Amino acid sequence: MTGDGSPIPSIRRDLVGYSYTSGPAPRLTVEAGTTVRFETWDARAGALLDREAGRPFELPRPTPGRGNPLTGPLAIRGAEPGDALLVTINDIACISPGWCGGHAHVGPLPGGRIPRPLGRVCPHDGESVHFNRDVLLPLSPMIGCIGTAVPDDPPNAGVPGRHGGNLDHPVVAVGAVVHIPVFVNGGLVYIGDVHAAQGDGELSGIGLEIPADVTVTVDIDHGRQLQWPWVVNQDRVIVMTSAIEFADARQEAVEQVVRVLETQLGYEPADALALISVAGDLRIGQAFGGMEMTLRLEMPRSLGIVPG
Repeated sequence: MTGDGSPIPSIRRDLVGYSYTSGPAPRLTVEAGTTVRFETWDARAGALLDREAGRPFELPRPTPGRGNPLTGPLAIRGAEPGDALLVTINDIACISPGWCGGHAHVGPLPGGRIPRPLGRVCPHDGESVHFNRDVLLPLSPMIGCIGTAVPDDPPNAGVPGRHGGNLDHPVVAVGAVVHIPVFVNGGLVYIGDVHAAQGDGELSGIGLEIPADVTVTVDIDHGRQLQWPWVVNQDRVIVMTSAIEFADARQEAVEQVVRVLETQLGYEPADALALISVAGDLRIGQAFGGMEMTLRLEMPRSLGIVPG
C-alpha cells in the first residue's frame, strides 16, 4: 500500500520483453515521485524451477536472445532525453525457489575444464539461501537488469551499457538510488534478472536467479546529462561502466569521477586522480567472459559529490 492507503500500482510478469526498446506501449505511465511494483521472472522465465531442489541437473544452454526477461516499460510523465531517472529501490521480495549453475560452453575456465554444465535449484527461508544441505548463504537480493529504452538498435536484455541494462552489481540493492540516463520521452524503465545472491564478478555468468517483486519509487532529475548510470547508497557514490576490454571500462569509470571532482569540487585532474587512488574502490560486477564486463568505481559519499 502507498502512504495514503491506496494499492501500489504494479506491472505484472505475464508479459515480458527481451530488449530495452521504445517500441511497445508503456505497461504503465505514472507521475514523478510514484511508487511502483515490478513483478519479475528469473533469467529463464521459470523454465528451470520445476527441478528437484538440492539435486544437480543438466543445465541447458539459454535460448539466444531469450535470457533475462524484462518487466516493463514504465513511463514517467515529463522525462525527456537529457534527463536522468532516479529509481529508489524500496524492496526486493524474492519468490522461492531460485537456481544457479555453471556452464561448460562459456566462462573463465579453459574449454573442456567443465565436462558437463550443471544447475541447482535453491530455496530460501527468508534469511538464507540453501545452496545444498550443508551450505547456507545470506539472502542478499539485488537487481541484475535495470535500464531505460534506447530509440535506435535497442540493446538485448543481456547487454550492459550507457542505458544501464545487464549490470549485475550487488550494490543495486534495497536502499540504493539508481541514476539512469534518459534517451526517449517517458524514460521507459525496464527491470528484471533479480538475484537472491551474487558475488562480484558473477564468474559462472549466473547469479542465484530468482523471481521477485521489486518495489521502486521513480523520479526525474531534469537536465542531468549523465554519460553512464550511477548509484547512490548510504555511504557511496558509484559510477557503473562497461566494455569488452577491462582497460576501456576502467578508463570510462575513472574519467567520469575525475570530471565530477573537477566540476563540482574544483580539483585539478592530477589531484582528482590522487583522491580516487586513495579513497576510491574499483570493483567488478560481471566478468565471466561471455560478454562485456561491468565495472563500478565507488567513492565516499562524505566527499559531497553527486552523479554528473
